[in-house]
Amino acid sequence: MIHRLLPWTFVALAVNLVTGSLFVLARPVRYVYNPVVSFKLACLIPAVAMAFAIWWMNRREHGYWERTPVRLGTARAIAVVSLCCWIGVMLAGRWIAYSEYITDPFYFPFAWEELTAYPSIWQWIQDHPIAQHIGFTWWFPFLESIHVIAIGLVVGSILMVDLRLLGLAALRYPASQVTRKLIPWTWGAFVVAAITGFGLFATRATGYVDNTAFQIKFLLLPLACLNMAWFQFRTFRGVTAWDTAADTPMAAKLAGGISLLLWAGIILAGRWTGHLI
Repeated sequence: MIHRLLPWTFVALAVNLVTGSLFVLARPVRYVYNPVVSFKLACLIPAVAMAFAIWWMNRREHGYWERTPVRLGTARAIAVVSLCCWIGVMLAGRWIAYSEYITDPFYFPFAWEELTAYPSIWQWIQDHPIAQHIGFTWWFPFLESIHVIAIGLVVGSILMVDLRLLGLAALRYPASQVTRKLIPWTWGAFVVAAITGFGLFATRATGYVDNTAFQIKFLLLPLACLNMAWFQFRTFRGVTAWDTAADTPMAAKLAGGISLLLWAGIILAGRWTGHLI
């Protein structure tokens, strides 16, 4: 798994480095003097170093981290620290745009006035005191941070299942085992993403419902769920015939490939949503 996945991690890091540099060049003052950027780098550098160390030692000796209990324990400790660092990177990445809330959190008082005579349910949601409180305080970047982490967990767990179905990763493990262990994490993270996502949606409900990217996202989401349901209740029924096989049947490969495309579209649409309002 290390041999197959970490090279893709480094490719993604290179892409992020290039695109991130463009962001910095576009607004250098905003980033250079931003304390959150320093925190992000403090998390990013050791995270990359640990990923490289894991990959390099495994490259020198295949299965290096599984040879002895001490090495396995070390690998697990590195994994825990690495996970914390990457969570820090993701949190900081979202808070960079909201760093003013760290030094000057704006308190928006609740005004429980009667909410009546609104032209639409979306306007009612947007004007609700809770939505206003989220939109004008540090609650917005906080919910957005949790939302991004939850989406990352959803896509990350789905990615591992899809790669197993495509016969590209985790080939040492039966497909049923990969699915059984990861899908509960997918659904748990999805619930968190849905709750936090609604909190974000409520702050600009009228704008989001007319947002093309948002509409595309919510067109792709049910398709992704339907694809997952079709796989779970149709294709997966015959898993015993190919459970341990590296070459999975075409139906499983189609489910994995379609899932990857749909979730990639959901992520892209989600990122574009905030830039079309």
